[in-house]
Amino acid sequence: MATVNGVVGTQTISSKSVIDGRHPAVVRLMEFSADNGTIPAGEIIALNSEGTAQSYNPAGASPLNIPVGVCTEDIDTSKDTAGNVMVHGTVLAASLLVMGSEASASARAALEADTSIWIF
Repeated sequence: MATVNGVVGTQTISSKSVIDGRHPAVVRLMEFSADNGTIPAGEIIALNSEGTAQSYNPAGASPLNIPVGVCTEDIDTSKDTAGNVMVHGTVLAASLLVMGSEASASARAALEADTSIWIF
């Protein structure tokens, strides 16, 4: 079962934009693997064998080498195991990350090929 750090009255505003407004975004709340560090906004996401979200690893074993979306906000998995993942729409290329580093051209191509997300 997913857990959410239910702090009421706190708002975090990130200056990093991930979603590009050219096409309406579809964002889903997904369960993340617990205690897996902080997943930053813009990180390309895959689902592990248990069906929970983790960072996409293009050199890893299936299913972690198949992108399913893009994290839209920082997720500290030591506190929260649910977060927003964009699964359809347009994203900013400069915001995309793979395992915390700038996404390569091949990672961006895989995201477009395996999802309904387009990169601008």
